[in-house]
Amino acid sequence: MRTAYRTPFGIGSVTFEGDVPDSIELPAKGSRSRPGDCPPAIRHLVEALEAYYGGMADLVASPELIARAGTTPLLRAIYSHVAAIRPGRTQTYGEVAAAVGRPGAARAVGTAMARNPFPPVIPCHRVVGSDGTLRGYGGGLEQKRRLLEMERSHA
Repeated sequence: MRTAYRTPFGIGSVTFEGDVPDSIELPAKGSRSRPGDCPPAIRHLVEALEAYYGGMADLVASPELIARAGTTPLLRAIYSHVAAIRPGRTQTYGEVAAAVGRPGAARAVGTAMARNPFPPVIPCHRVVGSDGTLRGYGGGLEQKRRLLEMERSHA
């Protein structure tokens, strides 16, 4: 099933089975997703996403969500570490790789960020290139930049 959430960037959606989220689609202008009936746990996630995008709250990735996102021990370690990066702060792909005990695995971190099923709850927008520049983001680099600015202004 799917339900929508509204943000200044457009409409995003949450797919779910029962009361468990399967994925979060980043907001985009022109999205046709619509709010729908959903269990309380999913409604809570939708409300948290809307509050986050409104600059009113940070998102917290539960261990269960990280376990659903990470199908291998390395992915779980990467997602867990990235979820702990404080709002408005950034780390490079290499720093994340080193922090999870895999120095030299920056590309694996990049792949994990590209496949992240729960952005921005697992805040892949806080991971940047080795020179500090913004690199790929499913919602576009402008959205990544604006999210970081929003977080810094509320930190």
